Amino acid sequence: MNEKIKRKDHMQAEEKYRVLREISYESTMEEFPGIKVKGITYDDALTADSWKLSNEDNQRVSRGSWVWAKEYPFYKNQPNRFEVSLWKSGILCALCYGQLSKHGTRVRMNLIESTPVRPSPLGMQALPILSVAAATFANIAGASELWVLDPDPKIESLYKAQGFGGVEIYHGRRVGQRRIL
Repeated sequence: MNEKIKRKDHMQAEEKYRVLREISYESTMEEFPGIKVKGITYDDALTADSWKLSNEDNQRVSRGSWVWAKEYPFYKNQPNRFEVSLWKSGILCALCYGQLSKHGTRVRMNLIESTPVRPSPLGMQALPILSVAAATFANIAGASELWVLDPDPKIESLYKAQGFGGVEIYHGRRVGQRRIL
């Protein structure tokens, strides 16, 4: 009986946050015409993982250390997750996984990656578009802070250009850059 109640609560939370994600996607697409904003599928995760296998001359060398396909089941089980993939001209250009904090005051952007192929179909717009989508999700979820966790020190200035502050400690354990909403 208790398991049924827990499952029902999980399903209700999943539906609530699915709606919030959909609203953030629609709002972001209105702000950035020509960009398709949606959730992350397993195929998207596999595509992002394949980026590290490419060794073409026209790509950047650095990439996230995580494996998207391994992260996929964890995030799919979190009803309050923030997930977004960005597409242009049918090409997957960027992804982000994050989550609303336990008390609903912060949204964390935990994993962020854009295609290493240059020039990217998004140009230099991946981070600005992801930031808008995450801030929109945070606002409608009632959060007052948006965090990028474990930011790459080489692109700290890019995060600052999107309104994030300098590196500071998040929740006593990790480093991040915070943006007050």
